[in-house]
Amino acid sequence: MSIELIQARIKSVMRNLPPLPQVTRQLLLVIADENASAQDVSKVLSSDQALAGKVLKLVNSSFYGVQQEVTTISRAVVLLGFSGVRNLALGFGSISALQKLGGDIDMQGFWDHALANGAASQVLAPFVKRRTDPEEAFLAGLMHDIGAYVLAAAVPDIYEPILADASRDRLDAEREMCGMTHAQVGQGLLKFWELPEDFGLAARYHHDVERACDGTQPLTNLVAVADVLACIHGGSFETAASEADIEQLLATAGLTMEHIQSALVGMEAKIADMANFLHISGARTGEVGTTGDQEASTCVVVTTDDARKEWASTLLRSMGHDLYPMEGLFNNASGSEAVDLVLVDPQCMTAGKFDQLMTFLSSLAAEVCLLMEPAAAPPRGAEDLPRLPLVFSRGKLQEVLTSPVA
Repeated sequence: MSIELIQARIKSVMRNLPPLPQVTRQLLLVIADENASAQDVSKVLSSDQALAGKVLKLVNSSFYGVQQEVTTISRAVVLLGFSGVRNLALGFGSISALQKLGGDIDMQGFWDHALANGAASQVLAPFVKRRTDPEEAFLAGLMHDIGAYVLAAAVPDIYEPILADASRDRLDAEREMCGMTHAQVGQGLLKFWELPEDFGLAARYHHDVERACDGTQPLTNLVAVADVLACIHGGSFETAASEADIEQLLATAGLTMEHIQSALVGMEAKIADMANFLHISGARTGEVGTTGDQEASTCVVVTTDDARKEWASTLLRSMGHDLYPMEGLFNNASGSEAVDLVLVDPQCMTAGKFDQLMTFLSSLAAEVCLLMEPAAAPPRGAEDLPRLPLVFSRGKLQEVLTSPVA
């Protein structure tokens, strides 16, 4: 099939995609009216009993932490605010419209990643330099990859291999095979639905670090940072940004490693809550990617690069594992015998130092893993060692921890 025919099929699916539900469109119109009152919004919301029930259930959940049960829509509107009501309605409406597309590809990974990004965006929203409404941040994160869903529904035979090939840049593969990227399709769909322009920009440019960090798109920057956390938290739907890109994204957002660690922990409950309340078909309703009943491991990060050590240590702690000091391992201090994993950063040492380190580590029972990108050439003699990129997911870490020690 030619690129032209593929593009025509994608555009046809977009044109025939169901519009947002009528109640959602009415809410958008009323909320956009500067003279609208809470009573006006409540009246529209009450016209759809299913949506009204979801809003009441959500506002009474631990997600919002209200002290007394909310039993009326009018009270819920006051507590949530106009933007909160708008974003909830948009969230429910967009998911309902998307799921009517159906499709043959299992999109569980898509929804897991979307929920994780939304939760991370919401948790980080109060801490970025240019603060964003947390509800708006959640919705932007939830919808950032919406174009991928459209591509999966429009050309499943072409898009499924693209999703399955983690070794290749997703955007490059989409351009070559589909003639357009999920980012472009997502922006087009959100424009068709007449959502705020910032949402479309976040969908289009969350992979474009230069645009996300140019100071004009704070919501895009926030969603791009959240995308990194979603990759850490969930797994393999998307590949995280490079180390240099992450540094730039965090600097632009004004976020510290303390914010990142707090967000990784705070995402858990929000993901579980929103998966349940939004009734997303195919998404896990529990805590995505958590260690569950797995025991905490004791890990050592061997590097002289303070920034890389702080990042790797932050991820390990957020995943429930214990950190043991590098110096204590080398000195055979008390507790060193309990170390399960030694994460070695080979880029900070000479070949001779690396060989000496490997000789020492070979006497230990711990698993040894390289902290380096999969495409990078490993040191001589370390070709068979497992490796983790600087931005590693819970799943990838668990694969290393459960692999047999050579």
